[in-house]
Amino acid sequence: MGTSGVDVALLVPPQNGPFARATASVVAGVKAAHARDGAGIRVEVIEVDDQADELALIYSELRDRNFSLVLGPITRNGVTALAELGAVAVPTLLLNQPDRDLLLPGRLVVFSLAIESESQQVAQQAFAQTTAKGLNRAPRAAIVMVASPLARRSAIAFRQAWDALGGSAREPVEFSGPRPPRDLRARLGSPAPDVVFLAMNAEQASVMRQSLGSGVAIFGSSLISAGGAASQVRLPELDGVRLLDMPWQIEPDNAAVMAYPKAPAGFNVEMQRLYALGIDAFRIGQQLLAGGAAFELDGVTGRLRYDPAAGPRIERLAVQAEYRNGVPVPAAVP
Repeated sequence: MGTSGVDVALLVPPQNGPFARATASVVAGVKAAHARDGAGIRVEVIEVDDQADELALIYSELRDRNFSLVLGPITRNGVTALAELGAVAVPTLLLNQPDRDLLLPGRLVVFSLAIESESQQVAQQAFAQTTAKGLNRAPRAAIVMVASPLARRSAIAFRQAWDALGGSAREPVEFSGPRPPRDLRARLGSPAPDVVFLAMNAEQASVMRQSLGSGVAIFGSSLISAGGAASQVRLPELDGVRLLDMPWQIEPDNAAVMAYPKAPAGFNVEMQRLYALGIDAFRIGQQLLAGGAAFELDGVTGRLRYDPAAGPRIERLAVQAEYRNGVPVPAAVP
């Protein structure tokens, strides 16, 4: 690839801070990919606060030290601060997305596990499967969410995508307790929805499924994933629920997944996802080092596509999955 003697910086938040576990997961993934594929590439992990002035100083140093690529920052605040700096001195693969819409300056490319993108993909999947039944009306969706910023972002993205497709959606039902409201079914409205989208974690979704009963198609993003067959968690209450997940979690026989070492023992589902993010970040970085032309990649986080003419983002297409015997497995795509 012509990357002999290349220096790559991995910018991470302070590892004694609140993001220590997430940081360790991403770093472990980058190092796993580097150990396998990184001949001629040196990776240096650099701790940095997510303040614009410190980031500016770091980039000046990286330029002077002839670094060829930066991976990170990892936090949304860090990504936002960097994007607001304007042009940067070293090409950078951002490992999160800004916390608001920003016009990204040159040399910045975004690759993330953004819940918004997944939720939009779920809306497209649910809409296609519902309209395939031959409805002579707009399909109806209901959204149930827990009271958390991540769940709200997921619910809003699903609603926007569903509306754009021509579906009909009611206002989301939100709850904050350990159990859904007793009048949940009444609050979903009449006539009954064709689709219910759950913006919550797997354990919350298993309780919600029992309250919803049978007869309605239920969908969710990877938030409701309990991990694949290797997971110790089994949630048979969710059998039949559709979701999106990444090959790393549910396709152990996937060629890309088999090529890299398993995550360290003790990594939970979220840490596994971030470990996979680190693996694909390094692989995408290699593609960018090779010239930044358009490419497609079978990633451990999904099918990855990049076209610089279309914008500075790596498109990640997650895998359609379905709960069977209490765990998510690849779904048969109609």
